[in-house]
Amino acid sequence: MDKGLAQFGDSLLNFAYSFAVTRSTGTPRGFKVQDKVLAEAAVKAGLRKLLPRRVSRGEVANSIEALLGHSWLEKLLTLDEVVACLSDDSYLIPSENFARLAEMALARLKA
Repeated sequence: MDKGLAQFGDSLLNFAYSFAVTRSTGTPRGFKVQDKVLAEAAVKAGLRKLLPRRVSRGEVANSIEALLGHSWLEKLLTLDEVVACLSDDSYLIPSENFARLAEMALARLKA
């Protein structure tokens, strides 16, 4: 996995999530998405089973960050789509929104 891509994805997701929460609440907020949330999303999206067995939670989180960062750089996802997905109040558990986003990215990569 490309560490630089994971770092970029980390920044992208932190910004997009902060923007989504700010849009929803009307109050500017800044968030760091926790590795636990991203690791849960990777399991729900089916990404975890594509990784080696013995990887840490942080490495699983890095994989979803790299996937989403790559998808955005390749124009498979737009920032508006990312923010809209993370703003979806129908899923009150953040890992659900990140999982849907990862599923969207995986589907578009396969297409």
